[in-house]
Amino acid sequence: MTENQPDGPDNPFDHSDDEIDRRFDELVADWHERPADPIDLDDPEPMPPAPPVPIQVPAQWRAGTGPSIVEEQDEEFVPPVPPDLPSDEGFWVTLACLVIGPLWLLYLFFFDRYAATLWWVLAIGVCFAGMALMVLRQPKNRDEDDPHDDGARL
Repeated sequence: MTENQPDGPDNPFDHSDDEIDRRFDELVADWHERPADPIDLDDPEPMPPAPPVPIQVPAQWRAGTGPSIVEEQDEEFVPPVPPDLPSDEGFWVTLACLVIGPLWLLYLFFFDRYAATLWWVLAIGVCFAGMALMVLRQPKNRDEDDPHDDGARL
């Protein structure tokens, strides 16, 4: 006998299949005779719902004490109409370099990884040319009194 199996007459491994089936049938025989639920199903009045428990918010030292900035503003914010896209050729060359350069690098990386070094250098050069043209296109002087100048311009 192994160490996992106990010795003696109550050993569960010594029972035959017929004995196990008989004992199981005894256990299951009165399964449906027990009441399933102690609640009276014939009662027409259901129990009232429990009252809601009030939520207690802890006092916070950073909590606002007055009206918020959003509530103080009366007028609705209407952003200014964005300016039209520039029509000069430099804008379109810059945009083409900024789009074609990264797409070319992705093509080389995923589909032509063993391409000649020249193609890799040209793709990186197109990316840097697009970034350089973008920086060079910035205006030399900005209007200090521009009401719509909130920093970066896209």
